Amino acid sequence: MKTNAISFLLVVVATFVVVVVVVADVNQKVYDADGEPIKTNVPYFVSFMTLEYGMWICRMNMGADPMSCPQQPVMFTDPNIAPTPIMFVLPSSSSLSNSSDVNVVHESTEVSIKFASRDRCSESGFWRVVQNNTSSQGEVVLTGSKSSSDSTFTIEKPNEYYTFIFGSNDDRTTISISNGPISRLISTRFSGEMEVYFYRATF
Repeated sequence: MKTNAISFLLVVVATFVVVVVVVADVNQKVYDADGEPIKTNVPYFVSFMTLEYGMWICRMNMGADPMSCPQQPVMFTDPNIAPTPIMFVLPSSSSLSNSSDVNVVHESTEVSIKFASRDRCSESGFWRVVQNNTSSQGEVVLTGSKSSSDSTFTIEKPNEYYTFIFGSNDDRTTISISNGPISRLISTRFSGEMEVYFYRATF
């Protein structure tokens, strides 16, 4: 009888511990390279993994004419092209609107992402995922808005680096980079993740 009671107690304790760990993970703050919490409406540079790779997210023209639009976010290496800072913006419907951590991004926080610098193009600068109906892949463009579902992302940390996640449940995809000389940002279920780190932008 005592053995059964002890076994039952262990199962209850183990179950409780698992629940606590899961809750702690989704509420984990997102940190920059200096160990400071990422905040909304603050500019950050985004690198591919560490500085040693020399790859940064930039706003780049994808056409033959350098003055044409639209432009897209890409992960790019070029010493003559400076990275473009981004900002995280809370959608109007954010659950953190009444929280004391309203300016801090957590792994569970839904955010919109936009380029912090102005551009001559008429695009909003907000990232938006345009999903291809004939495949499992979409593409990130710059015609999104602050509160639309196709412009909403979360940030997760599966290892020492972060990833951008788009959608949820069965529609969940990760933001990755395409193959080719220019790595466009794509949304996909079946390829490698784009592992990134954040650096506070100073001007």
